Amino acid sequence: MRLAEIAFAVLALVVAAGTPMWPTEAAAEQPEHGFLDVYGGFLHLFESDVPDWKLEDDSPTVGGRVGVWIAKNWGPIFRAWYFQTDAELDTASPSDLAFLGLSLELLGRWSLTEHWALYGTLGPMVAVTTLDRQRSSVTRVEDDSRSVAPGGSLSIGTEIRVLKGLRAFAEVQGSLVYPEFNFPARTSSARLLTVYGLTGLRLGF
Repeated sequence: MRLAEIAFAVLALVVAAGTPMWPTEAAAEQPEHGFLDVYGGFLHLFESDVPDWKLEDDSPTVGGRVGVWIAKNWGPIFRAWYFQTDAELDTASPSDLAFLGLSLELLGRWSLTEHWALYGTLGPMVAVTTLDRQRSSVTRVEDDSRSVAPGGSLSIGTEIRVLKGLRAFAEVQGSLVYPEFNFPARTSSARLLTVYGLTGLRLGF
């Protein structure tokens, strides 16, 4: 009976002090170790600066990235994105340009409030581009050329916390690569400068 009274008294003191016997939700919440992003948007591909070629166009794009936090607001990320657009080569039109970008970047984040932050990324990239050149609109015979070229990618954006572990973000990205296309009796090096307007969701884990 004495032990029961002592146990009841200790429990009453704990409750009165406002200290629960189990961890709170805030204490149980663990810091994120990484994140996964999915996004989409539109891009503007600028003029390639190659005589008789016209690659300038607007097009939709989709992509994603995964990253890990090596510090609270710093971490490496791997990004992949894709778009396809029309191209005009000499008098042969239409032609198609397919672009797959792969980059390894460093992300830095600056928290403005508990729910709102700014961030930026910068790093090298590789672009796998395929250009299908249509010889004639009558025969529809195409010449295909594929290029794997190095380049660079950078971005700035803002994110806002929607739910625990879920954020929405808006971002402006830029990329620059110099692919080389080889066709019969012609080899040309293009400058592909692209600016992207993106929105997406970030899932922390």
